[in-house]
Amino acid sequence: MEYENNNPSVINEGNYSISNQSSHDYSINEYSDNDSSVGNESLIGLLEDLANIDDEDISPLLASSKINISASVHDFGKINEDDIDGAQEHQLPIGSTKKSAFAPFIEHKYKKDLILVLLMMTFMIMADLVYALFIPNVFLNYVRINFPDETDIQTKATYYKSFSDSIPYISMFCFGALAGVLSDKYGRKLMFYYGSVVVILDMISCYVTIKTNNLYYYYVVHGFAGTYNVSLAAVYSYIADISEEHQVPFLYSMVGVSLGLGIVLGPVISVVSTIHETIQQQQQLPMTTLYIACGLVASTLFIIPFLKESLTIAKENNKIRVTKSSSNPFKLIKMIFSANGYVALVIVLYTLISYTQQDVFSTYYYHNELVYNWSGNDNSYYMGGIGILMIIWSLVLIPLLLKRYSERKLISVGFLIATLTHISFSFAFNQWIWVASGIVAAFVPNVLYLLQSVISRATPPEIKGSILTGSRAIGSLAGFLGSLAASNMYREFTSGNTIYFPGAPYLINSVVLFSTFIASLIIWKKYKNPNPLIRKNVKKKIAIIKKSTSLTNISLNVDSINN
Repeated sequence: MEYENNNPSVINEGNYSISNQSSHDYSINEYSDNDSSVGNESLIGLLEDLANIDDEDISPLLASSKINISASVHDFGKINEDDIDGAQEHQLPIGSTKKSAFAPFIEHKYKKDLILVLLMMTFMIMADLVYALFIPNVFLNYVRINFPDETDIQTKATYYKSFSDSIPYISMFCFGALAGVLSDKYGRKLMFYYGSVVVILDMISCYVTIKTNNLYYYYVVHGFAGTYNVSLAAVYSYIADISEEHQVPFLYSMVGVSLGLGIVLGPVISVVSTIHETIQQQQQLPMTTLYIACGLVASTLFIIPFLKESLTIAKENNKIRVTKSSSNPFKLIKMIFSANGYVALVIVLYTLISYTQQDVFSTYYYHNELVYNWSGNDNSYYMGGIGILMIIWSLVLIPLLLKRYSERKLISVGFLIATLTHISFSFAFNQWIWVASGIVAAFVPNVLYLLQSVISRATPPEIKGSILTGSRAIGSLAGFLGSLAASNMYREFTSGNTIYFPGAPYLINSVVLFSTFIASLIIWKKYKNPNPLIRKNVKKKIAIIKKSTSLTNISLNVDSINN
């Protein structure tokens, strides 16, 4: 539509004028059928302007054109909150050129740094998996040496391992929030260096424990090494610092790809590392595995120097400002829950999933060895397969789902899937039921990344590190309790003191997960999404409305209205 007076916000008619009080300056040719149809204004601004139009305002238009604008406005009203999720002005413009689901990565301004930080995390996860597959053998070896007459070696090894699984979460809970403040103040790279160094020290303590046959060296250092999780939390902060808001959900799913690669390659390395060893050596301790794990972590120390400090990038892009914060970790955790009710409740969801995920990770190795007579290599192959599926979920399916569904919907679906797979795990008396359950459950880790994305995008940039690391610290406390509970439940239900039911921890946690699923639905209903993404079906509805009103064919002459 062309306006002869070059001012589409004011239409004069006789002695009165129709004024559009909105600050948005829309011209009809912005709504053309071209790919760049709506221009740079947000849908919210457009809806606000349409909402201000009354019958008197549109009567001159109705008199000079044959279109049904009231019906069109009514059609706009059918665009619901699930479609736009309260889209904000800083989000992508409606009607922009259709882009690939991988556009947030392909078009990223700091792609090199993004690739390096994901590569660093992949090496850390690989090392973590190789190390995790090595540790159960350490405790089995310890029991064989110190309790040669023990008939139930596995149960006793599970008992000792439960402490090593639980203690690190306490240190992360106590110091994680403080590390988040240091991350916001001194940078994310400091946390990366810290995480790598402390894991190397952890592996050295394991070596000393094996040589001295004394678990206390390992318990002490491994307990403190639980704080290495601050480096993984800093990865989320780093990505958020260097990325646009609308890119964050997809890029957080790329963290899942790093995790999947680590889970795939870690077990493969674990198996390959034992090929050259004799059967007798493999039955004892495959020390080569420990050396390789340590080398993988050390390699990250050569990646970190090439990363730009993300805080510097964020400040250059005016995304962050200096702010004061407490150094008391418990005060920080209190601040997290009191600052924003919505964020606090999302952190509760994160805490509950952190609690329940520990049952499988803490007991699957011993469970599969006991129930299915799997060897260490069998468990490695299983975890490798799960890693491949996690990559498929994170790299392919999650980005496609995010184009159509909100993060919050996918989170709730993830809780429901976790509930069903836990029930299936608990009654998996056949190994193929366990494998099938694992295939479906490979989706569930994405819930953690999506929750982190929701928390990140609802948090001011200057305290993002504190909140993300603080939420991970709270999740660590839940992980401590979950790991301790799962290990002890497994030990109790396999010891012969009660009914034999190795799947008991999974069945009990399925109740917690279902309750979390219901809680998520209530939270989403109570709180509107404060910083959502625009969905694809909004664009389709706008295209239908544009076609029905034939806006591209209208040429309004103000003088003819006056006549």
